[in-house]
Amino acid sequence: MKRVLAPVIILCACIIILTISHNYSQDNVRSVFLNLLYPFQKLTSSAYKSGVNLKRAILSVREMRSKEDALEKEIESLSIEIRLLRSLRRENRKLRKLLEIKNKYNYQIIFAEIIAGDITGLYDSVIIDKGKKDNIEKNMPVMTAGGIVGITQDVGAYSTRVITILNPNCKAGVSVGKNSAKGVMQGKGDYCIIKYISVEENIEVGNMVYTSGGGGIYPERIKVGRVFRIDKNLHDIFQVIYVLPCVNIRTLDKVAVIKDK
Repeated sequence: MKRVLAPVIILCACIIILTISHNYSQDNVRSVFLNLLYPFQKLTSSAYKSGVNLKRAILSVREMRSKEDALEKEIESLSIEIRLLRSLRRENRKLRKLLEIKNKYNYQIIFAEIIAGDITGLYDSVIIDKGKKDNIEKNMPVMTAGGIVGITQDVGAYSTRVITILNPNCKAGVSVGKNSAKGVMQGKGDYCIIKYISVEENIEVGNMVYTSGGGGIYPERIKVGRVFRIDKNLHDIFQVIYVLPCVNIRTLDKVAVIKDK
């Protein structure tokens, strides 16, 4: 308070002295008075302008933050929409591929989703979301556009257990090689083997394996897998052929059940 009063008192004293002085006219007194007030007026004006500018800056920052928050929400909403569209696009591609089965082979098919895998983690069986209410029966072939998956086994009202071609209990008649040599394929956990093909048949690694139509379950000429190893002993009657399935059971989510071959 003392620091504020001192300049004021000095200013008042100067004004009084100048007023009573005969050597100064009234105009001169006013001029001196204005000169004395100038620093204070300048300081007050600068402080006022600084306050106004600060207020505007604060409002501008708040407005920018508000716009930034709105933009972030819009970006998040667009990102969710893009992910949803990509997901729908993937689903459409999968459904179109399944429809290719019907168009290519002229089968009556039932689309199904895999809702559970094998609790053992071996992927030799899966559960689909279709059952008796959807006209699913035992021993119906299950496939994708990529090839054979397996056959229906335990049919419930609303779901069905499918044993895959990796299951030892899943057997299929197949053909392989340039001469379409016929044998029986059986699951072995991570791969399949073909038995009962003569050692005299010229089977090579890389040959594609197809269903032969034997056994009355699988339609003929459906892709099964590709040969990756051959055990052949000239002293034996049959060779053992190892096959990797075309379909990756671990990544499946949609399949087609063939109702009418």
